[in-house]
Amino acid sequence: MRIALVGAYGAGKTTLISAATARVGLPAAHGTPMRDPAGSRRPTSLEEATEPELVQLVVRRHAERLLAEAAYPKGFLSDGSLLHEWVYATVRLAVGLHPGADTDVRDVVAGPGNGDAYRTVLDHLGREFLHRALTSYDVFVHLPVEFPLHDGTPPIAEHFRVLSDRLLLDTLHAAGAPVRTVSGPLDDRLAALVSLTAA
Repeated sequence: MRIALVGAYGAGKTTLISAATARVGLPAAHGTPMRDPAGSRRPTSLEEATEPELVQLVVRRHAERLLAEAAYPKGFLSDGSLLHEWVYATVRLAVGLHPGADTDVRDVVAGPGNGDAYRTVLDHLGREFLHRALTSYDVFVHLPVEFPLHDGTPPIAEHFRVLSDRLLLDTLHAAGAPVRTVSGPLDDRLAALVSLTAA
């Protein structure tokens, strides 16, 4: 079974995968950190990446995730999905890392009069990534935003997480993707995931 655990930053994907791999008998497929675009003259943090660097990182991470998942043809638990970096970059370019609480997910989607060239490029990449994602996973297990970030200085605002989660779910639902939401404390999430893989 090919399962993508999806959700916003800090939703608990890595924690759940770490607890689940032995229980469900599936290996974990992890991407690499989105940092240091190739050819950059200086180390660049994700927060400092320019628009073209961000697009470059999205494409690189997407390719790395494809390779990581392809290493397990019999099934895997993916920490994120082929849409993960696209969602982050789309929200980031549209509204920044600290959007106002009144920002709506409609402000994020590129469209006529609602985006620059980089957002349009990301929109087209998103269509390709979604096509690949729909054929790469048997089910998307969604972890909603239930817990606050515990970082000393959170790299993103809580509303950024909400917008990311909404864009992800809207995209999957519009495509008719199989999505199962798993919520609650870790034990409840783990039990739901084990039940799903045993079905």
